[in-house]
Amino acid sequence: MPFDLLPHFFFALNDGGRLRYAQFAPSSNPCGTVLIVPGRREFIEKKYAECVPPLLDRGFRVVVVEMRGQGLSSRFLKDDERQRDHSDDFAVFLDDLRAFYAGVVLPGLTEPLIVHGHSLGGHLVLRWIAEDHPKVAGVFLTAPMVALSGMAAQTAAYGISWASARLFNHETHYAPTQHDFGDDDLVFANNPLTHDEERFKIIENYFTAQPELTMGGVTWGWMLAALRSMNEANTWPYLARIDIPVLALVGNHDPVTPPSEISPYLNHIPRVRTHVIEDARHDLMNETEAVRTEAWGHIDEFLRLVMAGG
Repeated sequence: MPFDLLPHFFFALNDGGRLRYAQFAPSSNPCGTVLIVPGRREFIEKKYAECVPPLLDRGFRVVVVEMRGQGLSSRFLKDDERQRDHSDDFAVFLDDLRAFYAGVVLPGLTEPLIVHGHSLGGHLVLRWIAEDHPKVAGVFLTAPMVALSGMAAQTAAYGISWASARLFNHETHYAPTQHDFGDDDLVFANNPLTHDEERFKIIENYFTAQPELTMGGVTWGWMLAALRSMNEANTWPYLARIDIPVLALVGNHDPVTPPSEISPYLNHIPRVRTHVIEDARHDLMNETEAVRTEAWGHIDEFLRLVMAGG
């Protein structure tokens, strides 16, 4: 299997940055549009393998965007630090998403517009919907990053992150246990993402074939920005402002965004439907066929609901 880049475009941002994106059309007239906002360390080709052909088969036009800092979109750091996933403020991502929606998604949009977000992408989608109420008919999420494992430790983590990032000028340094992509990331045993060994290798294979895609761990600055953003989103009534149908799929073996941590906050959303999938880890759409089949069953039911105007 060749690990080539798919045809893609770049959307220019007002500050000089750019977002890489791709568009895919079904074989007949589309019945709607799905915008995919990937998670951290993800890229267009990975999301294509997971989600795009099934959505095309269901008649949807699909747009996939790499958020800033991911894939071939603009990175915040350069040269030897380019792999470090860094951010000073998640507001930048929201502004980028707003600009991309206005500049790429809306022109020529085939309605209804449905948005899919995974992990970090799910967090950003929920914040965007809650703040802007864009022309979106429904949202389906996998492992949305509304909370992380060990929420009880996040208050302490916030203080430590703030001190390291602000007091000691370590904003762009890797946070503890974080590093450039390397041997530790290639170990399948006990990985937090998937039970499927072949699908687990897709990131490694693409990073080897396309080194410019490679992404490492997160910095102190990213951690601080993430904790601040989650705290804002989880403060009542922020998520309660979302007034469209939302489907959230989470794995019962997810050690990154466990159901017990994220469900209380997802329940702030009035029209949310949350399903916990057995024997699934964090990367649901990159899991075993059994997990994917169950996930697509829930997604199909949700899509029928949204297409019917519900």
